[in-house]
Amino acid sequence: MMRPNELTLTPEDYDKAFTEVSFLLDIFVDTIETFVGKSTPSLAVAAGRKMALNMPIFLTEATPERALAEFVRVFRIQQMEIEALYTGKEAVISINHCPIRSVCQNRGMALDGQMCQMFHYYVAGILAELAGCPARPKTVETGEKCTFNMMFSQVRRM
Repeated sequence: MMRPNELTLTPEDYDKAFTEVSFLLDIFVDTIETFVGKSTPSLAVAAGRKMALNMPIFLTEATPERALAEFVRVFRIQQMEIEALYTGKEAVISINHCPIRSVCQNRGMALDGQMCQMFHYYVAGILAELAGCPARPKTVETGEKCTFNMMFSQVRRM
């Protein structure tokens, strides 16, 4: 019997894997919300901070502008259609064809629900760790294109 590998996988195999990952994310978010409750955003930020430490990013100067640029660079490497603009103490982040949107559609979940919010707070954690200052997301638009603002506080000026 031949074992499947990435060279022999079919589109159906990828569809099945996506369905499984969507199910697992749904269960994961639901379980976190059940057990953690109102502290769910804090947990997502902590996970994002942890992820930032594992990303292939080294900043000699930790600023929101540089953190945002590197974050976008890394996510584009992962084939995410992401744009970001930093002005003042706020960034506007837009994602076309958001993978979380796809998960929500697969699971019949509302957009801008708990799954989306956890993802936005996860991104806030990544950016907070990279920038060296707190970040807080605010959803602007969900749909084919997802846009959210990221407010940075206690920004150090060089």
